[in-house]
Amino acid sequence: MSLDAVQLGDITFDGSDSKGWIFQSLDAWHSLPESKAEISERPKAHGAFDVGTDWRQSAAFVLTVAYLSDSYTETVAAIRALTGLAQTDALITMSVSEESVVTTRQVSIRRIDVPDLHDATSVGSIAIDLLAPDPVAYGVESSVSTGLPAPGGGVAFPVGFPVGFGAAGVDGRARFTNDGTAPAPVRFRVSGGLPDGFSLRCVETGDALTFRRPVASDDYVLLDSSDGSALLNGVSPVSGYLTDDDWWQVGPGETCTVQFTSLGGVQGSPLLVLSGSPAYF
Repeated sequence: MSLDAVQLGDITFDGSDSKGWIFQSLDAWHSLPESKAEISERPKAHGAFDVGTDWRQSAAFVLTVAYLSDSYTETVAAIRALTGLAQTDALITMSVSEESVVTTRQVSIRRIDVPDLHDATSVGSIAIDLLAPDPVAYGVESSVSTGLPAPGGGVAFPVGFPVGFGAAGVDGRARFTNDGTAPAPVRFRVSGGLPDGFSLRCVETGDALTFRRPVASDDYVLLDSSDGSALLNGVSPVSGYLTDDDWWQVGPGETCTVQFTSLGGVQGSPLLVLSGSPAYF
């Protein structure tokens, strides 16, 4: 495949022949993993029953890289930094840049096969086996924000010159379009103050997330449709305060318009930030 660079954690592999990490090959980045649905054959008839919608298994990749240097000590240090990525329990962000298009997956390192160095200053064909629990690749994230609905200012009568128009109104809506080929999750960051909570509703489908708990002016709530999580200030689980939890994702080529409303009083200037990334099979 032709690409500009691969980023694995904080290490970048590019296609140049300069010293440092060099990308050599990446297998199966654009492949689909095997289906995990079992085929049920039709008894005494041709073919099989329709298995319907099929969720796919995790995706596996092999990244092959090299390292060029003038020092054996430098090469060993670089390899140790690479193998150190495998020691974390968390998934690692892997990004692939191809002709200005960037796609990203969360991966774990399953194996790193380093050839014997034999006091060499450089080493080639280091194979890194990677596994992405979520096989979907995601594009560059975009974010849009909105405040609560507010009417605009009108024109005072009698009309004088120059005419003074009031401020434009706010519809309290934020929109995300998934330009990819797979359903894409969306994330919401709602900041206070909302003493009675708030509601988020997808205009196109009617699905709603209703959060009935005070959100102080210096607090925020993170809602993520990829895993159905709700976190206060990004730390404390508060999903129990969701009285409506119609989690939704945005289908390929579709747009989601989110209506942001307060369930009661308002303090300060509450803000909704809607984030999402196009998703690709």
